[in-house]
Amino acid sequence: MNVKKIALVGTFACVFLLLLALIVGRYSRPASTKTAASPWSTHAIEGTLAGVRVREVDTTHAAVVFLYDLDNRTDSDYRLTKGPDVVVMSRLKTTDSLSSDEPADIESSAFLPAGNRARVAIEVLQPFAWPSQKDAAADRNFRDLVAGRVADLRAFVIFDQAARYQIELPAVLPELQQSSAAVRP
Repeated sequence: MNVKKIALVGTFACVFLLLLALIVGRYSRPASTKTAASPWSTHAIEGTLAGVRVREVDTTHAAVVFLYDLDNRTDSDYRLTKGPDVVVMSRLKTTDSLSSDEPADIESSAFLPAGNRARVAIEVLQPFAWPSQKDAAADRNFRDLVAGRVADLRAFVIFDQAARYQIELPAVLPELQQSSAAVRP
């Protein structure tokens, strides 16, 4: 009878240790082991270029502002919030690669109700000597500034890391290099 008790206790002890090892092994994984992030949603929010303007920052800098109409194609409201979770990069024409060489940023946060459109602005700061008067030469300087900014720019790409949205904003229009509205505050 003693042998049976020892065998039974030994069996329970082995089962207990095995279960304990499984539980400890499952919950003691390193914190850096994460589940794979969900894929980027590339068609939830789509954008079209609505216009370009030039704004004076100071006498030696200008902001080239690209205006976009964003279309929320989802059944949920969406908030594009300016901050660390939103990254704006440029997609280059020549290589189709992403670049952050010339920083771009959204001007302000925006709310896009489900199934609706909203306008947002992407701003790029550029060195620019502001002309002292508005004339044909000044208009040419504004056009050259915008044309130079879009020379190798195919699109801006907004990555909303919290929502996992990738928003592609085309930056090329045939008339873009011929007509740019210059705004001087």
